[in-house]
Amino acid sequence: MKMKGLVKMIIGRNLLCSQDIKNYYVTSTNYFKFILPASTSYLQTCPFSTHSDDLHRKYQVPTEEATGQFKIKKGDMINLQDFLFTKNRNYLLKYNDEEVKAADLAGNVIVLYFVPLHRSFSRWVSRRSVSSLIDTYTYLLPENNFEVVLVAYGTAEDRIISDSHTISERNFEDIFSCMPWTAIPFSDITSRERLASRFGIDRSFYYNTSVVIDSSGIVLQRGRSELFERYRGLGYPFSDEYIKYLEDQDAVTARKPSLNALLGSPKRDFVISNKGDKVLIDTLKEKVVALYFYEEGMTPKWMTTNIKKVYEELAQNKSCFEVVLIYLYSTNGTLDHTSEESYCKTFETMPWLAIPFKDPKCERLARFFGYPNDWNKGKDPPTLVIFGPHGEYIEPWGADIMYKFKLPAYPFTREKVAKLYTEKIRELKLETLWDPNTTFRKKDKSKVRLSQLLGKRIIIFFEGNEEFDTRREVVVKFLSMLKKRYFDMKDTGDEFEVIYISSGDEESPYKKHIADVPWVLSFASDLSTIDLSLYCCYCHLLLEPAISTRSCSECGKSSRRESSMLAFDQDGSVVRKSLELIFYSSAFPFGAGSMEEEALDELTCSYFWGEMDELHCGLQINRYGKNENLPYIYRSDMVDQELQFHNRPSGDEL
Repeated sequence: MKMKGLVKMIIGRNLLCSQDIKNYYVTSTNYFKFILPASTSYLQTCPFSTHSDDLHRKYQVPTEEATGQFKIKKGDMINLQDFLFTKNRNYLLKYNDEEVKAADLAGNVIVLYFVPLHRSFSRWVSRRSVSSLIDTYTYLLPENNFEVVLVAYGTAEDRIISDSHTISERNFEDIFSCMPWTAIPFSDITSRERLASRFGIDRSFYYNTSVVIDSSGIVLQRGRSELFERYRGLGYPFSDEYIKYLEDQDAVTARKPSLNALLGSPKRDFVISNKGDKVLIDTLKEKVVALYFYEEGMTPKWMTTNIKKVYEELAQNKSCFEVVLIYLYSTNGTLDHTSEESYCKTFETMPWLAIPFKDPKCERLARFFGYPNDWNKGKDPPTLVIFGPHGEYIEPWGADIMYKFKLPAYPFTREKVAKLYTEKIRELKLETLWDPNTTFRKKDKSKVRLSQLLGKRIIIFFEGNEEFDTRREVVVKFLSMLKKRYFDMKDTGDEFEVIYISSGDEESPYKKHIADVPWVLSFASDLSTIDLSLYCCYCHLLLEPAISTRSCSECGKSSRRESSMLAFDQDGSVVRKSLELIFYSSAFPFGAGSMEEEALDELTCSYFWGEMDELHCGLQINRYGKNENLPYIYRSDMVDQELQFHNRPSGDEL
């Protein structure tokens, strides 16, 4: 009777209970199955089948008919020694011809890395697709618990090209030459093709794929190369349990970001200076920290120059501000332009701190702040992310804010810019916009001096030339509501006057809407030009062409040709500025929320931060979002918000 049939008979007759079954290993050969007790000397010496308490777990054991072969699946238990070594070859090779024996792999997690030998793909595969796996391998190398085995499969057009070498041999050399790990020798075609067949790798398959096998022979993962891209060495040992733990930790960090969680790792609780000094991450939690995502050959030099100037000025003022360099190395633009040498050369020019070169946390930070991403419409990913003390706020567009508004905008958030705008606009007075002797006219052709309007509540409406119909509809609704409020409040304690500043354009679409109201009329050409920074930049007034060619002293921008309004109280102070012309507030036209809130909304629109927010796929904590768009971060409502480190899977569970 065959051993396989005997096993079926014994189990079928209940001669072995489940408690007995788990004390046995099932190992395979090419011809039959047999059961060995766990105490046999074979199992004690086999480098890929160690006796462990974990074996009671319900793993599938692949079966093999005498007439065919099984396809190994995730969860199967295999004797990897039978696949990697033969009677005539008891070693694997590294590219430097170093031999690695079976005993050297004992206790290691093994990755079988299947790469096609098709001619059109070999060079692309050898450089692009192995980068993340090389980083993983390098990170885990000191631990001596991880090995990768190259399994080249398929053939190219096998004609001799030179020195008796075929195209397949040349492609194998091209691929293997960039890999620091082991391989089944090219000459052992039988073993390579047998492995590919057993794992169901089609010879026509044009892409590389990986299989992760733990030290006891359990297939942990199949076709999950993205795990190396996502976690690098931090994902070890790449079991489902540990990957789930990392995903849960990502979810917790996304809910309550902290510098320790984002910058630190189990091996490192510090960042470094360009002189090699270690600075504990914990010492940064009280500071404003700018995360500088730097792409070699992509980030413009003026960006670093601008940040350095601000950094040095803030250092002189002893401000609690720090910059941490995140040297990206795996994006499409940096993969071929980065090395430890380039990192050191760049970092030595910077006076701030950094994460070490190719630290796995760089990849995690890239995921948390939107790399990789599908950017379009010409928008750039965040370069300088502002992380507030204790994670109070996260502003992704710090670089844009720093460049446009310089040091006064510190800590470089849009909220601070809105506050600056509001403070600046409060300086505006009616006497600033016009000469005190200016005379206005009304519809009835009567004249009114500016001095006669002082002491009254005033609405100034600046007529624009809107580009889109939807915007013109908003302006018309605003004017209609303004007319209604004007007549409703006339001759009451809440009455106000309106100064309508016309563009002078005879084709103005709004003239018919104000033909029946006795508002004071003026022209843009009548405005004072002594301080454009007070209203060009902050109110976006419509100016005559001769005036609008002048640039704002604050931002260098010319005036914007869109309708806007200003509201002055009786004491002459500005109480409202509006570009969006919001008219649904009960306090209209003198109120629509705080001036800072309205300024913040208008700035976000004017500088396209709103559009950039929509494209942003990373952490953000401000009025416009709190980590709501994180496609590269696993998030689950089932994860406990206060997940603690003691929930980490133990060594036995891994």
